[in-house]
Amino acid sequence: MSSQHDEAPARPAESATPAEPEQSIDGAHAVGESTSPAAIAPSMDGPRGPAAVGYGQATPGGAKAASSTPWKSAADGRTIFRRGTPFVIWWVWVAFAIYNIAQIAIPDHDYFSLELTAGLLAVTAVMYACTVRPRVLADEDGVLVLNPYRDHRVRWGALTGVYLGDSVELGCARLTPQNEKTIYCWALYSGRRSRMRNQMRADRERSRRYGSRSIRTAQAEAEDLARKDIVQLMAAEIGRRSTAARQRGAPDAVLESSWAWWPLVYFLVPAALLLGLVLGR
Repeated sequence: MSSQHDEAPARPAESATPAEPEQSIDGAHAVGESTSPAAIAPSMDGPRGPAAVGYGQATPGGAKAASSTPWKSAADGRTIFRRGTPFVIWWVWVAFAIYNIAQIAIPDHDYFSLELTAGLLAVTAVMYACTVRPRVLADEDGVLVLNPYRDHRVRWGALTGVYLGDSVELGCARLTPQNEKTIYCWALYSGRRSRMRNQMRADRERSRRYGSRSIRTAQAEAEDLARKDIVQLMAAEIGRRSTAARQRGAPDAVLESSWAWWPLVYFLVPAALLLGLVLGR
C-alpha cells in the first residue's frame, strides 16, 4: 500500500494538452491517462484547470461495463468502493499476532510478555486503521471517504473533480476564502507505473489483433475493459455518479472533515501501556 498523507493542498492548474478520451462504453468514457493525474470526473473547470479526460453524458441506467463490478452494495443502499488486498494483509497480520501471543506471551507470564502483548495490540490497531477501515461509500447525496484517522464527507455539489494518480483524488470545494482541497482516498490506491505498463501492453495487443481498424467489436471493448485496473473502474464510476448528480441539480456544498476518534483510541491505549512498561523497567 502506498504511503501518503490524508490530505494535501490542491495543486495549480496543469498546462498539459488534454488527452483524447477512449472509446465510450454504454455512454460513459473509459478512464484515460495524462501526464498529470488523469482527470476522470465531471467535465468542468475547477482550480486544477479543465479536466484532462471528460466523462461525457451519463446514461440513465449507468455504465454497464461489466457483468460483475469491483464495487459492492451495502445493506443500507450505499455503494462500497475498496480493494481486497488490504484484507489479505490484515488477516496475515492477525495470524502472526495470535501466533506470537500464543507461543510467547501466554506461556511465559513475564515482564517481556506484557510488553510484547501491548506492542502487538498497538500495531494491530494501526493495521486495522490502515487496511480494514479505509473505504469510500457513495449514496444519493455524495461520497464518504474513510481514511485511517480522518473522515471526509463530500457531497456531489462539493466535488469539483475526480483524478487518478497513485490513488483516487477528489477535488473538494471549501468555504471562501479557502482554496480547493485534494482528498486522497486511502482505500483506492493504484500504482501509476504499473497502470501505464498495463495500458501500453493493452495498446500493443490491440494493435496486433485489430490492426488499424477504427470499428471495434463488442469483444474488443470487453477485452479492453478487462485490462483496466479496478481502481480506474471505481474512479470512473464515482465520476459518472458525480456527473449524473450535477445534471439532476445537486446543490452547492463544501467539504466536511472530522477526526476518526475510535481508531486513535484503539492505538493510543496500548501504545501508552507499552510506553509505561518500557519506562517502568
